[in-house]
Amino acid sequence: MLFGKKKEIKPEIYSEDTCQSCGENTKRQFEEGDYVYGTGLQCKKCSSSNTLVTAIYGEYPPDDKSSSTRA
Repeated sequence: MLFGKKKEIKPEIYSEDTCQSCGENTKRQFEEGDYVYGTGLQCKKCSSSNTLVTAIYGEYPPDDKSSSTRA
């Protein structure tokens, strides 16, 4: 498709929390108001509330064409 309109795929946005007590990293869906070095959610490993948002990034879903098998 040379001049056709390509369907735009939006990436899934994730936030990564790092616990300042035990060092556990947790990936979760981005929530409105998240920012890098902001306060994260409670740590699931040690239940500490001392977590920071250390990364915010997007991931594209896997391409359907590359996962299909040829017959």
